[in-house]
Amino acid sequence: MWAHIKNLKYYIGIIIEVIHTIIQAISHYIFSTTEKNIRNEIVLITGSGNGLGQQMALLFAKRGAIVVLCDIDENGNAQTAELIAKELALTPNNENRVFTYKCDIGNRDEVHQLLGNIERDVGDITMLINNAAVLSSKSILEMTEEEYSRCLNVNLFAAYWLIRQILPSMMTRNHGHIVTILGTTAVFGLGNFSDICTAKFGLVGLMESVDHELTLGGYDGIYTTSAVTHYLSTNLYQLAKTRFNPLVPPLTLDYAAKKIMHAILINRKWVCVPRFYYLIPLIKGILPSRAFLILLNAFINPKIPIYIRKESIDKLNRVDSLSPTFHGNQSNGLYHHAHRKRSYLSTCD
Repeated sequence: MWAHIKNLKYYIGIIIEVIHTIIQAISHYIFSTTEKNIRNEIVLITGSGNGLGQQMALLFAKRGAIVVLCDIDENGNAQTAELIAKELALTPNNENRVFTYKCDIGNRDEVHQLLGNIERDVGDITMLINNAAVLSSKSILEMTEEEYSRCLNVNLFAAYWLIRQILPSMMTRNHGHIVTILGTTAVFGLGNFSDICTAKFGLVGLMESVDHELTLGGYDGIYTTSAVTHYLSTNLYQLAKTRFNPLVPPLTLDYAAKKIMHAILINRKWVCVPRFYYLIPLIKGILPSRAFLILLNAFINPKIPIYIRKESIDKLNRVDSLSPTFHGNQSNGLYHHAHRKRSYLSTCD
């Protein structure tokens, strides 16, 4: 009898704690706009040579952070450093606010060497921005194993290597922030993007697991932020087009960077830009998989068509060559294509 009462008290306490946490989270989301001070924080940004990484580097530098730029593109990195120096009017007396390093973060040995050089030249990293990304934009059968492995190394394993080596120093001081830049490929699997979808889905799990470990360890001074963005007007997604384009065109770098920056500065764990992406996991969980796929085919149509309407034979052949249908055995390394008109519903059969 008393055992049941104790269990009941335990579960009631858990429910009360959950409700209290939800109320706190809602209150923080609505009312808390106080951004933390990051002056003199040492911020490592990967993929800083262009695009979103470059814009984030500029925003961090403007707030007084010591910015460490990492990119395989040495010229792009130098341009980012020049842009920061120009915007902040840096002089030789304070030019040590920006450090540049060339590194292929898809190579584990180079990552370890990079972190050793940063520790020697700058100090312990207190903020990590995992931003660098590559993708092949090919079907899983057209993609080579080397391309697939390269994408996983740059997008997923690099984050693991960086976090594993940087986190101990953060834990020693109970101070730090780990940020990962995701995209639509972290919210749902998309045809012809199996490499980056695998990596980004893995990053979501990695970030949630790290955050849970920090919570269990009592490290309340180390924060994590995962940022999901709509298509950006960058070279990586310059060809991406969706049915949402007239309503939600690709985001400008300045807009996306400022939204992500604000989320980081108020220690938000998860941020979606724009906000309607918060609804996608809910819709995906509620709708039957067939219904979700119909919506996916109808609205999200990036670069490579997911479905085919009644069009000319030439266009049909061109699309079929991107998504081959296989019949029988492979012969002489050539795949036999079978033309098939696909509708919204037939793609779900």
